[in-house]
Amino acid sequence: MKSDFKLFFKYVGPSMFGMLVAGSYSIVDTIFIGRGAGEVALAAIAITWPIIMLFWAVGDMFGNGAAVLVAQARGAGNEARARKAFGGMLSIQAVASILLSVPAFVFIEPIIKLSGATPELMPEAVNYSKILIGGCGVCMFMSGCLSVIRNDGSPAVAMWLMVAGLLGNVFLDWIFIFKFGWGGPGAAWATVVAQGFSVLLAAVYFASPLTKLKISLSDLLPSPALVWKIFVTGIPIFGNIFAIIAMLYMHNFQSLKYGAVAGLAAYTAVSCLESLGSMLMTGLAAGIQPLAAYFYGAKNFVKQNRMGNFGYAASMLLGILMMFFCIALKDEVPKWIGLSGEVAELAAHGVLISSTAFIFLGVVRVAAFYYQSTGKIADSSLLIYGDSFGALPLCLFTLPVWFGMDGVWLAMPLSRAMLFAMVVYLWFFKGRRAKKPISEV
Repeated sequence: MKSDFKLFFKYVGPSMFGMLVAGSYSIVDTIFIGRGAGEVALAAIAITWPIIMLFWAVGDMFGNGAAVLVAQARGAGNEARARKAFGGMLSIQAVASILLSVPAFVFIEPIIKLSGATPELMPEAVNYSKILIGGCGVCMFMSGCLSVIRNDGSPAVAMWLMVAGLLGNVFLDWIFIFKFGWGGPGAAWATVVAQGFSVLLAAVYFASPLTKLKISLSDLLPSPALVWKIFVTGIPIFGNIFAIIAMLYMHNFQSLKYGAVAGLAAYTAVSCLESLGSMLMTGLAAGIQPLAAYFYGAKNFVKQNRMGNFGYAASMLLGILMMFFCIALKDEVPKWIGLSGEVAELAAHGVLISSTAFIFLGVVRVAAFYYQSTGKIADSSLLIYGDSFGALPLCLFTLPVWFGMDGVWLAMPLSRAMLFAMVVYLWFFKGRRAKKPISEV
């Protein structure tokens, strides 16, 4: 049991830290653009984020799907199958980046107009988007390689590669925006170049003795069955990112409808804390994923379930700590982002109500990743897509009718409570052990 605890924290610690680092890319860009290029550039960049996030979601879907298969194959002692999954992922990412980027690059102006960009914002938004779309392959390879490295038994390496990319992004943001005066496009170039640096470091890892994933040309030619399995296995990850996009969009819409500009401004304070908690919970869940997948592949169901139990306990504890953290700082967080007066009071009230969602958020996130790792893709997808297409819209578009802005604040904890009830059913009543053998990929 003691060795299992050590193994658990060996993976979970770096993963949580790494997710916080990954989430810092956009924060760093926002700070530099806001200070170095002004409000117009900042608004233009904000318009493009939903578009760019969809590209990254696809990259995460294929990268994480392959990484799960790598961990399962390693657990089963089948290194050849692991190499095939990794090589197949590289080829799929290359093809997907071309198929996605070419039409997006050609039609980027009408796409951005559909996002609500005004003529004033169009030039900056188009220039910024074209750079990131042109470099989307770099982003997709970075995401895939880091996922595989983590599931290859080197979570600390994946974490430090992510840190190296972030530090490179900070330095290049300073050079391109403040020194060269490139504005928003400078931030885009900084992101692409920094992520390219992480990809190069990942290539060094795969050429080193640290891994047995030495692929050949034949490994780069995936079978249709392997492509499908990587896609299906990665669907929950795509849904996880899509759920974040949907959550922000729906909350913004309802906050503006029931609280006007003050309500939308107040929600920014709540969303900052939600993002912080979500990144930590995702890091916890992603750290458990390679362990659960490995023991699933090895058919060691006792340890597989034990890792799941550790994850549930840790996520519940982290959720309680996050709730008390938010309650303690409910009056300070609005000040940090420049809110005052009635808007600050509304934000503090929102933080107080919505903070209870953290109790359930981590358990739901861990369950979704756990089920993905153990071949229960339908259960994993139910928790993720059931959030963005079911529980959250149901709560967010009904509660405010009776409770106004309080209904907006209540939507998050109530929807998470509904999903938590689903987790309880899946875990205790549907059965925990995966009895179905792993099919060949």
